Amino acid sequence: MEVCWQDYHPSGHNNTMDNKEGRGELVSKGVMELLVGLSLMLAGIWAGRQLHIVWNIWPSTDGVVVRGAVQEVLEVPYAKGGMPIHRYTPTIEFRYTVNGREFTTEAPSVYAADTYEKAAANLVRMYAPGTHHPLRYNPRDPRDIRFGIIEFGSLAFSFLLLIGGVALSAVGLKSLVMGYWQRVELAPAKEQGIPAKVLPFADRARQEPSAATLRCPACGRQVKVTEDTCPNCLKSLRAA
Repeated sequence: MEVCWQDYHPSGHNNTMDNKEGRGELVSKGVMELLVGLSLMLAGIWAGRQLHIVWNIWPSTDGVVVRGAVQEVLEVPYAKGGMPIHRYTPTIEFRYTVNGREFTTEAPSVYAADTYEKAAANLVRMYAPGTHHPLRYNPRDPRDIRFGIIEFGSLAFSFLLLIGGVALSAVGLKSLVMGYWQRVELAPAKEQGIPAKVLPFADRARQEPSAATLRCPACGRQVKVTEDTCPNCLKSLRAA
């Protein structure tokens, strides 16, 4: 006649479930951060490439200023409740020739001022009628032109997108690596079985080293070696 005893550890099962949920959240967070980071990187590369195409690949031609005007631009702030910001930028009309064909196109300057007077002064000083300026034009659409200096605001924005994308991708990759190593650490504990402890019925009066951890196989409550039935569920502890 033998009595079978099993160790039952509900807290260990809960810890395993918590570890799985935490690992899943870590992996999901890492994937999301990596995708957003890669998207920002691609956007920054695309914006920088567009600037490179305009200022290094588009052909150039000589443009003559026909006339100019000051245009008001309203910039809406990102914060809610903020007042619109009034900006003023010169707009210049150029006459130029591309492949023997003459064009007259109006384009805004990259210069912007917070007052009308400053923008008008820049227009008179830099773009008086009859002055010549180098123009960059789109070979597919010669009416699409750029002039002056490179748009440093757009260049800085492309760099910010690129740097932010690299940083966010690094954070997401770190989260994925941490989730992977947690999976590796949990894998042996998951596969390892908990052996049952068998105590001969004839030796039940003898105190065993593992007696303090013996539990009822039916309800899991801790029981003593000398007990014939479980005091909690009255399950017989005597094996048939």
